[in-house]
Amino acid sequence: MMLQQVDPDAERDVSWLAIRQPAVIRLLEQELVSADGDAFAAGLELACRVLGGRTPLGDLRLDHQALMTGMRAVRAGRCDRAMVRSLRDQIAELPVVLGPAEEDAVATVICAVIYAVLDASVRDFDDALVD
Repeated sequence: MMLQQVDPDAERDVSWLAIRQPAVIRLLEQELVSADGDAFAAGLELACRVLGGRTPLGDLRLDHQALMTGMRAVRAGRCDRAMVRSLRDQIAELPVVLGPAEEDAVATVICAVIYAVLDASVRDFDDALVD
């Protein structure tokens, strides 16, 4: 059995996500956990790209309510088609094999995370204009 070396940057990103965005981790677990774990792994990778990585989104913390609002919005079709295509392209590039339902679930969850980020950012921007 060959052991694959873990990318230290990926470990740091996942640790950052777990500490700073526990609601996102819970959403990924709730929506994407399966026997093989591939959909969860894909969701975790894409969530790290959106929220963590080398340029984390400052002090923004997403809570359960913001994420559920995002899930409702995405499921109601209020999601940019170009963003969905971009996410599907990124999902296809990952080193996991997902079925169509798993791909849909991953795309839905990550779109909801993006929606929640944008919604929170607009709210913060509006508050800054009022101050």
